[in-house]
Amino acid sequence: MRIKIKEKNLFRRLIKKNFDYDIKNINSFCLDSRFLKKDDIFLPIKGKNFDPHKILPDILKKEPSLVFSEKKIDNKKVVFIKSSKEILLRLAKDWMSFFKMPIIAITGSNGKTTTKEMLVEIFKSKYKINYSKGNYNSLIGLPVNTFEFTTNADYTIVEMGASKPGEIDKLCKIIRPDFSIITNIHQAHIGNFNSFNDLVNTKTAIYRNTSSDGFIFVNHDDLNILKSSLTFKNTVSFSFEKKKTDFCSTYKSIKNKIEFLINGQKIYNKNLNEIMAKNILASYAIASSRGISHNKILDCIQKFEFLKGRGQLIKKNGYLIVDDTYNANFESFKAGINSFMNLSHKGRKILVIGDMKELGDKAKDCHISLGNYINDKSPDIVYTFGDLVSYATKQIFNKKITIKHFNQFSKMIDKIKSTLIKGDAIYFKASRSLEFEKIINTL
Repeated sequence: MRIKIKEKNLFRRLIKKNFDYDIKNINSFCLDSRFLKKDDIFLPIKGKNFDPHKILPDILKKEPSLVFSEKKIDNKKVVFIKSSKEILLRLAKDWMSFFKMPIIAITGSNGKTTTKEMLVEIFKSKYKINYSKGNYNSLIGLPVNTFEFTTNADYTIVEMGASKPGEIDKLCKIIRPDFSIITNIHQAHIGNFNSFNDLVNTKTAIYRNTSSDGFIFVNHDDLNILKSSLTFKNTVSFSFEKKKTDFCSTYKSIKNKIEFLINGQKIYNKNLNEIMAKNILASYAIASSRGISHNKILDCIQKFEFLKGRGQLIKKNGYLIVDDTYNANFESFKAGINSFMNLSHKGRKILVIGDMKELGDKAKDCHISLGNYINDKSPDIVYTFGDLVSYATKQIFNKKITIKHFNQFSKMIDKIKSTLIKGDAIYFKASRSLEFEKIINTL
């Protein structure tokens, strides 16, 4: 990861304050030695399989302006530190104290990156903004992202993720949000949490850390979020189900045409589906509350393109591909399959699905529930790959469904290619590690 530092004088002040070190030239802040360039600031962070400290002599040959190191090295460009991760958090916290514009923070189990990207497009239409890039939302990714921010922005929009207890709270101590939203809370990536309540407590820390002068945006369709918001007065509510909210939406399919309304006003996007509608409602609530007009929001939503691997529709060789390969958990699987099965499409509907990872001791039960869900939805064909998804396969008894489980990736690809005919719609979803996007690339 390499981030361009735009406020160079501010960054000089930051380094001088923390280390009494004067930097003459500043380029970017870099964590990956492969991308390091002259005058970059390099922070080595140990990974599971590699420790950059072992190649510091080679790193110094690239002429960085400053190198942090957990090992003492006799070089004037090297600053000794006890912990790279702790220094990163400390620098980011001090860095953010320079930025006085309102900050919008987003977290959730599903949809946070899409919601963030949608908000970025909407706010860019009216304001100068800082925003976190891609899905760099972790305790490492987000702090590094902040080093690209500029002081002349009107808003800052960031995404926060958590894979362990307490991580949202730590990020909020750096970012200090003025406005915050939790898209939803599901049992995604729960493996590192002690319980689902532990996960809920971690996510809802974003509300507890939001400025009392700002607002928290509350999804009233998610009971866990709703319960966690009851003690707050500075709330803005949104819902698909409850009319007595600040932003109420309806989503209907009428004569194979989708009607999507927010507070009675039509919303349109050529790739609109139920999942995307939920992201739009969350984005609309924030943007409208900050004074952006309906017409401007609508214009941005109409132009918004699906992010790759997040329900993207691809028409190819006479069939329709739905690329939902970015990641998977039970709730996102249900939403994705439901949206796919509701597509207005005359041909066969085929599911190609794989394991849901990082579910801990909930893994088996979640896959069994997935199988039951698919059994009720009755697609024409189901192809599965992975160890855990075999639990789902065993629950599919519907005689209308043709089902086949594969132990070899290549054999599943061959079967898909030989099966597809013009008019078919085919849906792909699995956890990121299974790399299902490679299948799509071969079609």
